[in-house]
Amino acid sequence: MNEQELRALLDAEVHNAAGYLNGDLSARRRKAMDYYLGEPFGNEVEGQSQVVSTDVADTIEWILPALLKIFSSGDETVRFDPQGPEDEEAAKQATEYVNWIFNRDNPGFLILYSLFKDALLQKNGVAKVWWEDRTDYEEDRVVDLPDDAWSLKAMERADWEITEHEERPADGFADDPFAPRLHSALFRKEISKGTVKIVNVPPEEFLISRRARSIGDAAYVGHRVRRTASELIEDGYDRAVVDGLPEDDWDVTEETQARDRNVDEFGFEPSSTANQAMRKVWVYESYVKVDWDDDGIAEMRKVTHAGSSNTILKRKGKADNVPWEGPRPFVSVTPVIMPHRFFGLSVADLVMDLQLIKSTVLRQILTNLYLVNNGRHVISDQVNLDDLLTSRPGGVVRLAPGARPQEGHVLPLTTPLVAAQAFPMLEYLDSVRENRTGVTRYNQGIDANSLNKTASGITQIMSAAQQRIELIARVFAETGVKDLFALVMHLVRTYQDRERVIRLRNQWVPIDPGRWKGDFDLSINVGLGTGNRDQMLGHLMTIATMQEKIIAFQGGADGPLVKLEHVHNTLEAIASNMGFRSADKFVADPAQEQAQPQPPRPDPMMAKAQAEMQVEQAKAEAEMRLAETKARHAMEMDRMKVEADIALDRAKAMADAEIAAMRATRQAEMGMAQVGMTGNMGRMS
Repeated sequence: MNEQELRALLDAEVHNAAGYLNGDLSARRRKAMDYYLGEPFGNEVEGQSQVVSTDVADTIEWILPALLKIFSSGDETVRFDPQGPEDEEAAKQATEYVNWIFNRDNPGFLILYSLFKDALLQKNGVAKVWWEDRTDYEEDRVVDLPDDAWSLKAMERADWEITEHEERPADGFADDPFAPRLHSALFRKEISKGTVKIVNVPPEEFLISRRARSIGDAAYVGHRVRRTASELIEDGYDRAVVDGLPEDDWDVTEETQARDRNVDEFGFEPSSTANQAMRKVWVYESYVKVDWDDDGIAEMRKVTHAGSSNTILKRKGKADNVPWEGPRPFVSVTPVIMPHRFFGLSVADLVMDLQLIKSTVLRQILTNLYLVNNGRHVISDQVNLDDLLTSRPGGVVRLAPGARPQEGHVLPLTTPLVAAQAFPMLEYLDSVRENRTGVTRYNQGIDANSLNKTASGITQIMSAAQQRIELIARVFAETGVKDLFALVMHLVRTYQDRERVIRLRNQWVPIDPGRWKGDFDLSINVGLGTGNRDQMLGHLMTIATMQEKIIAFQGGADGPLVKLEHVHNTLEAIASNMGFRSADKFVADPAQEQAQPQPPRPDPMMAKAQAEMQVEQAKAEAEMRLAETKARHAMEMDRMKVEADIALDRAKAMADAEIAAMRATRQAEMGMAQVGMTGNMGRMS
């Protein structure tokens, strides 16, 4: 097949694809968008009520929170299960890494929000997943380095590019040609990075074969997007080919106009003939089955073409027409699957007729109220017509001179008030909508009579209504969400050729998908979204109580029924249900503790002997301490006795000394007295 034949084939596939331009599918999606935005139906009558009910928007906006809660309530949207015991650690790492890519490298919540909302409103939500190689640059700027430091820096940055370099004489050596120099430079290093990119595709930009039942079996799948010539050249396409592309005559589709009606006043873009780099063309990324090598077997090829002539774009002179292996980079979800066809039914399809009927009933009620408050009259030529047509509180209607009110010049035409008979019809329409969609007034919390009903009855009603929403969630999980994460897994294992270090569980972990041997089973973890958080928390607390009783029964947390890791899993689920990312802040992970070697459990007989030895040893130590205490007590008593004897002897000696001193003093005094007496007697004689 030559290039001209391929272009003709692509033109036929594009024009025959479902969703091309303004076909029946496009018209239905545009209608759904008009209903969601509450646009007029086109059957309005001037002078009567033109109110529009918003049942489509109300229903979709009430379903979205429940769906996003199911898929975003925990850190793991999906989980990879190992196929063998040797895959256990790799499956756990793959689960954490793929969820990390979805939520960190890409805006995971917003992707799910747009994907689900497109499906609920416009039949199918589509996302595109691909591997993107990009180039980043690391820069290192240095200022005024002397010669020796500059030489060392240049050696350290030998594999870096010097994009800027200036040198000047050192301060004070301006006129010396041999003076030391100061260097300022910018080092730049190119770093090639690759990552998985996920974007939402507007429904009108996605094309698929009309007879296709899924993306995997479609003979043609394409992505149509409007891009500028500058963007194409920046992406590496040859400028000569891009410059030859004429600007397309049509710039938007009916669906785009319906979506942008309230924000885009004109609905078209001005011509860019004066700025050729910004002219826009429609670019198609087509995945088509074609017998390119004429072997009788059609193989998948990826072709990028643009413009009304389907010109195949080129890079470095080589056409962007390459064989494609592996899955096509698109996933799709639909809320109501129609078996044996690709496009299903949206929630808007289930509600649009009710919105039209309800709006009609509301218009009739309001028009009836208008007629009751501003009724019609039969008048004669004796009435001032301007006064009668001006309806205001306290207004006066004048009659012609000489005319009297009782003569019957004004006769009112009575309009009966039928609003009371119409309200049951509105209730009936709301009940039909609730039965179709599962969105009840109990989900919304707007039932004024709920306090008069039992709690168990309300729970049963809500559980029955939530089955419809849970079915939509299960359909989303088993189709587009599962396919999306399978694509992410395929891309990282195919294209990531180097180790990447990311932060998981508060630790820096190296991730290398090339080391993941074998395959994994992909399962969607939507269990935490079943029921509300209070119900789930009650279930988890019941499990925790049962584990506590089992641990007490089996005499510890070493099994056989309950082990520490089971308790930790329960606490992880409780923390996640409470809104915490992990339970690591509250309890330790036993898996990490088990990584450290644990001492072996002792033999029971040996443990008994050791216990008896410990008892005898404790008894001997007690007797020894008692003997030591008695010995210390005896020594203390002896010491005290010796000290008392010494003190007694010292006191006795002191007393004897005092007595001897007193005797000596007494004898001296007596001697002196005797001498005195002798002298007196001599003088007297």
